[in-house]
Amino acid sequence: MRAFSIVATAAALFLGVSASSPMAARQEAARFGSVNVSPSTVSTGDSFEITYNSTLARFKPDYVDFFIQGTRSNGNPTPYVVLSRHDYGGAEGQTILTSTETTPDLASLGPADSYLVWAFVTYPNEGLEMYGGTSAPIAYQS
Repeated sequence: MRAFSIVATAAALFLGVSASSPMAARQEAARFGSVNVSPSTVSTGDSFEITYNSTLARFKPDYVDFFIQGTRSNGNPTPYVVLSRHDYGGAEGQTILTSTETTPDLASLGPADSYLVWAFVTYPNEGLEMYGGTSAPIAYQS
């Protein structure tokens, strides 16, 4: 079993399968929708727009929560910072959610090499409330 894990990991690395790969992004969009950020570079206090699109999502959410999270140089993540929460009428046919956010001061989290804006969705599935997410990169200048 261990040999299989090593071979599978090597194959994934060789084929470029990772959370940042286009294939992984398409898989996440197919399950949870997609998220885009504009502008893609922000500083503390700047306004930016997040657009969540559930048109292709398999699961239509009841709620959409926006967070920002950094990744440190050693690969460890910073805590999630809540940007906003939204009721979402996915079951009633809503497919696009646009929200204007203000960039929080992320300096207290410590240095990070990169940041992601996350759209975490809460959706019904076979009588259960499920949770998943999709992300988009954003550059933060302190």
